[in-house]
Amino acid sequence: MDLVKIGAYIASKRKALGLTQKQVAEKLGMSDKSVSKWERGICLPDVSVYLELCEILGITINEFLAGEDIPREDLPAKSEDNLIQVTQDSQHRQRRLKQVIATLMALTLLVCGCLGVVLYRHFSQPQNYIQALDQNGPEVTTAELLSQNDGAMLFRFYAKKPYHQLTVYQYEYRSGELVGKTAVADLLSTGETAWSDGMLAFIPEFEASRVRLVVTNDGTTHTKELPILEGVEDITSYIRGSTQVEGTLPIADDTEQGLLALGYGKWGLAPLSLEQLEQGHAEPSMDFAYYFSVVFS
Repeated sequence: MDLVKIGAYIASKRKALGLTQKQVAEKLGMSDKSVSKWERGICLPDVSVYLELCEILGITINEFLAGEDIPREDLPAKSEDNLIQVTQDSQHRQRRLKQVIATLMALTLLVCGCLGVVLYRHFSQPQNYIQALDQNGPEVTTAELLSQNDGAMLFRFYAKKPYHQLTVYQYEYRSGELVGKTAVADLLSTGETAWSDGMLAFIPEFEASRVRLVVTNDGTTHTKELPILEGVEDITSYIRGSTQVEGTLPIADDTEQGLLALGYGKWGLAPLSLEQLEQGHAEPSMDFAYYFSVVFS
C-alpha cells in the first residue's frame, strides 16, 4: 500500500472537517504524534483503529486503504484490488523479515558459531511449508474489513524448491454425502514465476452464497468466486461454522493437503473435522459442508 498517498488522504480529510491532529488523536485515545506519523506516510495506524478513524473522517475502509475517494460504482473492483494489495504487502513484509533474520543469523554465526547453530536448529522452518495466519492478526482482520465478512482464512506458503503447479480442490457434502469434488484453481507457472512464496486467501461471503479465493505469488494474482449453498433460499436462517489447520504444515509433494472446512446447518451444526472430511466422511446432520485442499507439484 502507498503510505504517502494514504497519509496525504488522511490529512486532506481531517483538514476538510476543520479538525487538528490533536483533536483526531483525542477521539482515538492516542497521541497527536501518531497522527502526524500517519499523515507523513511513515506508518499506517494499527488495524484496531481503522474503523473508528474512518468514521471520524467520514470515509469507507476501502477509501482509506486506497488513499482516495471511490465512486460507488467502482467500489466492488476497488475492494478486490485492496484485498489483493493486503495479501501482497504481507508477502513483501515477510520477505523483508526473512532478509533481516538472515543478516542477523550471519552476524550471530560470525560472533559465536556454536550459538548460531543452536538458534538455527531451534527457529528454522521446514524448507517447504504452509503457514496459517493468526485469525486475530492484521492481515486477516484487514481482509475481513475489506470484504465486510467475518471468517476470512489466509495461508502463507513458502518453498525453497519452487513448484510449477498449484491446484486447489473444493469438496461439497450434502447431508453427510459427498456430492462433488472440483479443481477450482489449477494454476501452472513457468520457471521464472514458479510457486515459491505467496498467499492463499479464502473469504466466505455467506449472504452472497460464495467463497472468494485469492492466490498471490511474487506479484501475480489469481481470483475466483466459488459458489456454495446453491438452491438455498432462506440462507440467513442457517447456522455456520468453520475450521482450519493451525500453525505450520510442511508441504508434501504431489499430495492433497487439507486447509479448511466450512459447515452450514438449518437446525444445528455438528463439529467440523478436517480428518473426517479428508477421508470422505461428513456428519449426516450437517446440511452442507465444504472442504478445501491444495496440491503443490
